[in-house]
Amino acid sequence: MKNLSAVSATFATVLASSQVSAHPGDHSEGSVFSMLMHFMTEPDHMVFIGVTGALACFSYRMYKKINAGKKR
Repeated sequence: MKNLSAVSATFATVLASSQVSAHPGDHSEGSVFSMLMHFMTEPDHMVFIGVTGALACFSYRMYKKINAGKKR
């Protein structure tokens, strides 16, 4: 269990670090369309979009499961 905590803390630190997946550009120049194209074509942004979607799906399923138990 101690090992799992260390691995989890390391993983959370890596995800929270902005320097890990940094790339040039500050996302402030250009139009809305160019910004959307940037987010949809950069692999690191796509990974975080996927992670966010998976987390939202998991959270929704857990919410439904918890509420189904309360209605009984």
